[in-house]
Amino acid sequence: MATNGLITIRHYTKTARALHWVMALPIVALLVLGQQTMGSHTARWLPSLHASTGLVVVLMFAVRVIWRWKHPPAISNYRSGWEVIASHTVHSLLYGGMVLIPISGWLAYTEHVHRSMGIRPASWFGFRIPLLPDFGFNWHIVHNWSGKLMMVLIAVHVAAALKHHLFDQDETLKRMLPW
Repeated sequence: MATNGLITIRHYTKTARALHWVMALPIVALLVLGQQTMGSHTARWLPSLHASTGLVVVLMFAVRVIWRWKHPPAISNYRSGWEVIASHTVHSLLYGGMVLIPISGWLAYTEHVHRSMGIRPASWFGFRIPLLPDFGFNWHIVHNWSGKLMMVLIAVHVAAALKHHLFDQDETLKRMLPW
């Protein structure tokens, strides 16, 4: 625990910081790659890479949730009430997106395979991804728009961290940096 005047600052654990950054990079890559795979059937490796990486992120998310549950996040005592509400809201939506996006993607791909004869299911690093039931709902819309919302949430998350670092000059960003 470090102190900054009257403010007590608790850093996140090394594991929490590692999980944050190790997940952040593939999530951003998935969002970018997802935009590239939209409607693309010429490069079949892109959807498989997208799905495979997405499943790895889902597994990492499970580890992250278990870690966070056993090690609650370090809360600083220098945020105003609206910042606490905004922080909890954005973090909750980010976590929700980390669940909704892969599930809706899996359902969207299942729907696509069921409706497109001759399209084989994607593989997860060589293993076929099982198809889910077809619920007759257009999951592509949910997957696409939840991905776009996730990009906005990430931008808000980064902007808030930079605001704390550059304008408030507090330790919020430093507590999550990997070094």
